[in-house]
Parts: sequence; C-alpha cells; structure tokens
Amino acid sequence: SALGCWLVVVLLVGSVDWGSGAQYETSLVHWNMQSTSRVRETGQEISRTSFNVKDWYKVQGPATAMAGLLQNGLYPNVFYDENLKSVPTQQFDVPWWFRSEFVIPNGTHHTTESIVRLTLKGINYKANVFLNGQKIGDKSDIIGTFRYFDFDVTSITHFNQSNALALEIYRPINTWTNDNTTDLAITFVDWNPFPPDNNMGVWRSVQLSVLPGPISVRYPQVSTTFTYSGPSNSSSFGTPQVAHLSILAEVENYSKKTITANFHVQIPGTEVSIHQNFVLVPLSKRSIVFNNHSYPTLNIAHPRIWWPWQMGSQEFYPIDLTVQNLNGVLYDQLHTRFGIRQVTSELLENKYRLYRVNGQRILIRGGGWSPDIFQRESYSTQASDAARLVAQMEYTKALGLNAIRLEGKFPEEQFWSVADEMGILLLPGWCCCDSWQHWKYWKDEQYFISAESLRSQLKRLRIHPSVLVFLYSSDELPPPRVEANYLAVIHQESWTLQAAVLSCASDRNSPLSGPSGVKMSGPYAWVPPNYWLEDSRQSFQNYGGAWGFLTEGGPGAAPMTLSSWEVTIPKSKLWPINDAYNYHCGNQMGDFGTLNNFLPPLNGRYGNSSSVREWTFKSQIAVYEAYRAMFEGYNLNKYNQSTGVISWMLNNAWPGLIWNLFDYYLQQGGSFFGSQKANGVSLLDNSASIHPVYNYAEKTVYVYNSMYKAIHGDFELRSEVWGVNGRRVSQTSVKFRGVESDGVVGPLTRPFIPNDGNVYFLRLRIFSNDEIERENVYWLNEQMDVIDWKNSTWYNTPVIKPYANLRGLEQLKKGNVIKVENKTKEEGNGTVRIEFEIRNEGHVVQHSCD
Repeated sequence: SALGCWLVVVLLVGSVDWGSGAQYETSLVHWNMQSTSRVRETGQEISRTSFNVKDWYKVQGPATAMAGLLQNGLYPNVFYDENLKSVPTQQFDVPWWFRSEFVIPNGTHHTTESIVRLTLKGINYKANVFLNGQKIGDKSDIIGTFRYFDFDVTSITHFNQSNALALEIYRPINTWTNDNTTDLAITFVDWNPFPPDNNMGVWRSVQLSVLPGPISVRYPQVSTTFTYSGPSNSSSFGTPQVAHLSILAEVENYSKKTITANFHVQIPGTEVSIHQNFVLVPLSKRSIVFNNHSYPTLNIAHPRIWWPWQMGSQEFYPIDLTVQNLNGVLYDQLHTRFGIRQVTSELLENKYRLYRVNGQRILIRGGGWSPDIFQRESYSTQASDAARLVAQMEYTKALGLNAIRLEGKFPEEQFWSVADEMGILLLPGWCCCDSWQHWKYWKDEQYFISAESLRSQLKRLRIHPSVLVFLYSSDELPPPRVEANYLAVIHQESWTLQAAVLSCASDRNSPLSGPSGVKMSGPYAWVPPNYWLEDSRQSFQNYGGAWGFLTEGGPGAAPMTLSSWEVTIPKSKLWPINDAYNYHCGNQMGDFGTLNNFLPPLNGRYGNSSSVREWTFKSQIAVYEAYRAMFEGYNLNKYNQSTGVISWMLNNAWPGLIWNLFDYYLQQGGSFFGSQKANGVSLLDNSASIHPVYNYAEKTVYVYNSMYKAIHGDFELRSEVWGVNGRRVSQTSVKFRGVESDGVVGPLTRPFIPNDGNVYFLRLRIFSNDEIERENVYWLNEQMDVIDWKNSTWYNTPVIKPYANLRGLEQLKKGNVIKVENKTKEEGNGTVRIEFEIRNEGHVVQHSCD
C-alpha cells in the first residue's frame, strides 16, 4: 500500500491595510529599558531628550522585561534543559523603565485643530507615564494589562524634532497558586513554568497618531442578520439570500467645545454611501449607528459571505468611515475591511450548545492557543516571525480544525487578521484560576478594571469575522455582581450583534444569562482510546467523552519527537527519564508537572523502553492513537450528542512534553498526525474526504464527512484484519452511496478480531472505481482497557490493570520501505507543496515507520 503525505513551507505573509485618516501614525518599536534599581533620575528627567541612555538595554518593542533582556544576550538558551530556573526573579520586584524617542517627520500636515494622540495598547501591569518632561499618567490610573489608554498630547508634543516617552512599569502580582492575588493580568496557570518577570513591560504596541481634526473615529463594527431562502432543517436555515447590515463606530471629541459633524460611510462595490450628522459635547465619546431600517442600502441581496474555511470562502468588503465638519473639512477617516457573516447559538434538547455560522450548524473542532512564554510576538515585522504565525495557522487547518480558543491571551492585531483570512474561528476570553477568578478578594478597583478590560478588548475585536464567542470567565461562573458588570459592557458595546458570549467554559447555570451549554470536565491526562465513546454511550455525564461541547480537554501527554528533544536537553540527560523530563511538562506546582499519568500506560501497553529513541518512538504511536480517538469520537457523535471539542492544547509556550498538537519548534508528531487523520481532511488540497472510523465502544465501522460538501457516488468500504505476522485474518466489503455534507453513515460493518490476547491491525479502506479514497489503520487487542470510572478525577480517568496488551507490536520485523518523492509545486504566496509516497515493497507489516 502507499501513503500520501504533504509538507507545506510558508515563506512570506502579507499584511492587512488598516489605514486611518491620520496625517501620521506609527507604533513605537525602538526602546531602551533599565531597572529602577540602577536609575536615580526622576521620570521628568528621564523623559527629556537630553537624557543619556548609554548604559540602558536597547530593545525592539513591544517587549516584556524578560524579552528585552533576552534580546540583549542575557540568559542564553533559556529554554534549554532547566536554564530558566537560573533567572533571578528578584530583579523584577522593582519597577522597570521603558523609554522611547520619536520624531513626527517633516511634511506631516497639521493645523491648529490637529490632535496628537498617544495610545498604550498593553502595559503590564501599571505605569507612571512621562512625555517630554511632564507626567501625563499615574500608576493609580494607568493600571490593567488588557486596557487601552489614550492621551491627548497635542500641547506637549514637538513636530520635526525629538520627543521622549518614559514609562515606569510595575509588575503584576497574579498567581493561581495563591488565591488572594488580585492584579488582573496574564498567567499561564499550570501550562508551563512561571515567566520570571510575570510578563511585566510594554507587552503590546504603543501607537502615536496625528489626527487632522478634533474628532476621531475608531472601533467599527459591521453586524449581519440574514434572510434565508430554500429548505430549512436542523442542519441549515437555508441559503443566505439578503444580508441586513448594521454599522457602528466610536467617535471621540478631544476639544473643549461642542461640535456638530458629519459621519459618512461607504462600502465600495455596493450601493452603500450613507451619512448622518451628530453632535458631540466636549471631551466625550459615543457610538454612531447606521441600521438597515433607516438606511435601506444596508440590505444587500446575494452578498459575498465570509465562512469558516471548511464551509466556504472568506469574502471581505472594504469600508470607509469619514468624519468631517459641516463644511466638508476632514476630521478623521478610517479604512478597513469586514466580512458578512452571522453567528448564532442554541441549546439543543439535551442542553448542549450548538453554534451556527450563517445558519449552518458547525461542529467546533479546535485547540487552545498559547503565546510564547515571554510574550514575544511570533508575527513581528521580521518575515521569519510573521511566517511562524502563518505556519501555526496553516497547521491548524492541516489538522482539520476550525477554531482556536484563547484563554486569557490576546495577541496583536495580525493574529486576528490572519485568522480572518484563513477562516479560523476564535474563542477568546479571560483566564481561569488566577486573579480573574479570585472574586472573593476583589475590591472596587478590580470591578472597574475587569469591566474596562473587557470593553477595550470587545471594541478592538468586533470588526473581525473570525471571532465566534467571548468567554467572560473560564472554569467558574462569575458572581452576580461581576457578571452583571460584564453584561452591561457587552450591551453598551453592542457585542452580541456581531458575536456570541458565554458566562464560562464549564457546565454552569447562571441566574442572569442561563445555562452555559458547555462542559469543562477533562480529561487532561492520558486516557485509552475507548474512553471517548464509552463515556457518551454509558451516559456517565461527568466526564469528557464525546458528548456535549468540551471547551478544553484531551489525552494530555504529547512528547516531542526525538529531533526536538535532542535540542532541548543535554545528551547526558536524554536517558533514562529524569527531572529534566518533568521540568518540561506542566508547571511544577500543578498536577501536570510529571509524566506519571502517561508512563505507566505507555509501558504497560507498548512495553518498557531501553533508550530515548525507543521511548520517543513508542510515545508517538501512543499519542497518535489517543488523539485520533478523541477527535474521531466527537466527529462520529456530531450533533446527535456532540457539538464541539477544544483539544488542550494546540501549541506550547515553550518546548513542552504535554498538551500540544505540534511542538514549540513546529515539528509534528503523533498528536498532529493522529488528529489530522481523525478530522478527515484530504491531505493534498484540504477538500472533502470520506473518512472510515472504528467505533471502540460498538466495535463497528462508520464513515463520516468532515467538510461541507456532499460526496456522492458508488463507494466500497473494505475492512481487513491482519496479524503482526503479516497474515490476513478476516476481510469484509460493504458498498455505500457516499456521505452527505458534514454527515455520518453507519454502522456499516463489524470486523472480526480474534479474542486470543494478540495484537491485530484493522485496515479500513474506501475505494471508488478501484482507487483508494481514504485509509485508516488501527492496532487493537480485543481485550481492551477497562476504564475505572469510579476513581475518575477532574483531570484523570484511570484504567483497571492490566492495560490492553499491545506489546506484540515489538515482534514486528523490519521490512523494505522505500520513500518515493513525486513532485514539488509552487502554489504562490510563498507556499511550496511537496507530494511524496511511502511504499512498503516487502511482505512484512510495517507500522509507524521512523
């Protein structure tokens, strides 16, 4: 048999034009950084252009303090071995200065009505702010990691000469190991080691804008409802026929006088060219709304629609928003893009939450996103970094996933724009377990900061069609006062016109917003492949099996491949397993700081290893089996029982051995290929593909289609059982007539697997006109793992020993495997696709060849 594989190398990525009408706009990228323990001067002195930064660290921003130190060569190879432990944390107990000089260049047009605005988009955690010798912000006000802060600096900014900005930044006190911390900042919880600096610093961009006039326009939103035509059923409301748009944007008056102005909206390529006058009192802001009832051209027939990538193309419309005075003099202008799409959700009869996009139901299949541990953006201005982001998004699609959940992580603008372009749905929200859930200790400050943090993020995200839902809590339901504050902000910012909200990521019933309709019941550690369908079949209703919407969970361990592991720890520590292995698991203060939940079943099922090569090889086989089973279970039960699953996680903040579908070095292993296989996407072109799957609970075979395109025709399912000795034990053949869009067919057959304690291969192949359409191979022992449901915890479900005996795989003999490269094809946009075959020319079964 032949196995087709593909490899994509991304070389370049374009950027999105988010142009504004500002006469000049830039992000400050050149910074100097130093600890206050080494600086005696005041903020007024430091923020003068004459100040000498000779002994300061030069930093490209945005950057945290640790990221800045790493840029300067301190703590080399910080991810290697246990080197991160050597970084002294005490140096971050004091504030750090971040200083940048900028020049508004010659030729920047400005008048007496022009405004110079400074925007801080991410200061962690609080800061004193100085510009050109003057203090313009105090740490009692400039506080909150996820808040945006604007300053009108017109009167103290110099044109055509240097200006100096200085930020004295204090780190947050925010941990999940101490439940009384209250700084609403960033943590990685138990995912990985603590960042030594708690991510203090200028972690997101600082923007300078010169506006033509005293009123600005920002934060647009274009929301959609559809009129549908054609048949409507449980899977679809029909075909979107007319898009009813509503448009809003925020205007702000920076002057000390009341202004009457004109707001104009144009969508090029459509008939939309509308305007209205408005009045704005001094030093105020408000939303300007255009609804489709008052402006009929906002009802667009036969629109071009934005879809998640599995459902259709990603269509965009340009939009221009202009504010001018009543004589036509420009105040501000914004040019951006939007996608016409509608998100809805509903509770099914079984109380599981189902999401729809453009009226079409969708099984959410995703992974949890982690940024770099030091918040180093993987998509800076450097082409290599930008390509890293796109590669991870491409991997997401190659895995057959359609969504990414971001728990307490809010990347820079390009992340959201790339998701828009690639049709990947996003589920952002606040983090669990840390100060964001230490409600018992909140005071007025935390209530205010939490609400304003939500406001800042909703306003920046509401233009993105990729954002599906905002989760304003994770593990627990917020208390009524907290949730009421959140709901007020959500209403004020008109968020639910564009996307959904959830009270939390777990199964809770809110007196204010009703049942969540989702669950967060684990597992977070290894479980056998029969777990996912046995749980749903026996209705245990406490665990993470393939029923409902699992917002985070998975089989836990996902060790790196040997090539990645060899560059992560010294050769002397590669074998036997030691503390370096544990250190590269989860945080050592949590429940996932070792491989203790993975090693016993690995050894019990596949046999003990005698070298790191053997261990990593067996680990990849076990992880492939485990992750494939999870996604196959949810795919198989879709809509009747399951509505979504988020694999915990998609990627890692550093080189880790747990919770990833590809490793920090972007190398793919068993979790990647097992998940990719389960999600049933054609490897060659991401098109619809029929996928045969073995139901571990029923011991039967089904077929499903993971794409939104029906596959019709005459197909044949061939099921063959082979022994490790290369002899075929049984075979069956069943014909069927394709699979409907996003559909499931079966059961089609029940393979015969001898109950003699030996390992057998089940090869499932689908043929059309004697050509193989899809293949899926399992290694099975009829005596499966017996799950110990009664002793399950929130993170682990044990197995009653002995484990399923798969050690017969060690009897396989090495055969003659030949790799044959077929062709290399350039596809444009810097993408090169290589297609090749791996062919077994011998008479011995070959399994997971290395």
